[in-house]
Amino acid sequence: MAEAKLGNLDIQYDPSADVLYCSFGPPQEAIGEEIDTGVVVRRNPETSAIVGITVIDFSRRFTTEPKNIVSVCLDTPVESAA
Repeated sequence: MAEAKLGNLDIQYDPSADVLYCSFGPPQEAIGEEIDTGVVVRRNPETSAIVGITVIDFSRRFTTEPKNIVSVCLDTPVESAA
């Protein structure tokens, strides 16, 4: 699994499952909401703040459909690390 950390943003890519995981701050309990096929936004159950994003079939989306790269509107605050 490939990993990168940029400030509070933690990015992990699992090539065997072709899944990209993005987390904002430390791991925490969350509720997943599929906002598009294979795109799940993870929200804090108490505040509804976005704590992560999961993209299934990430490389396929990027290599075969580059104009359809995932776009996520952050309509609620992103929860920062405490």
